[in-house]
Amino acid sequence: MKIRMTPGAILLVLVLLFNKSSSFPATVLAATLHECGHLLAAKLLKIKLIRLELDLMGAKLYPAAQLPSYMAEGLLAAAGPAASLLLALVPPRSAFWATVHAATLSFALFNLLPIEGFDGGRMLHALLAAKKGEALAHRVLFVTSYLSLLHLFSLSACLLLRYGENATLAVLAASLFARLFLTLHPTPHASPRRIEKK
Repeated sequence: MKIRMTPGAILLVLVLLFNKSSSFPATVLAATLHECGHLLAAKLLKIKLIRLELDLMGAKLYPAAQLPSYMAEGLLAAAGPAASLLLALVPPRSAFWATVHAATLSFALFNLLPIEGFDGGRMLHALLAAKKGEALAHRVLFVTSYLSLLHLFSLSACLLLRYGENATLAVLAASLFARLFLTLHPTPHASPRRIEKK
């Protein structure tokens, strides 16, 4: 399997590297363990992956062929948050592991949001597509993505106005909103059925 880093991912790594706190190694470890959950699920489900792509918003796994079923798609998407939640159950025994614990829990909860490209969005899409069809699944995911990102952006604006610092969530929400809704449409479209995560 090939691993590719986009310029956005390189920029993110550089920003984290110049941060003097322990957040960089903790974030990398939390992200790695999250990805290991997806990779283990792919191995157990006998899904061959050809590429892992890291970008500014997270990681994307590209299967060699169309996934065998919606159940396989849902299980593969759920494996990352499940691995993160399992690790978050382990009580931290040092300041570093407390940072890892917080990053891991954040990864799990953030990825469970029903947003297009997130693990939660993939799980919702797989469940609805299996029960109600691809067209309805896509429409529902469009609405849940819009509402979730609107909520994130509103929350980040309130935090920014209240505390006056750390605009990271606002920038992330605005970036995701632009990325998804400049290209996403509420009508079904052909999809390569790749599994994406943030």
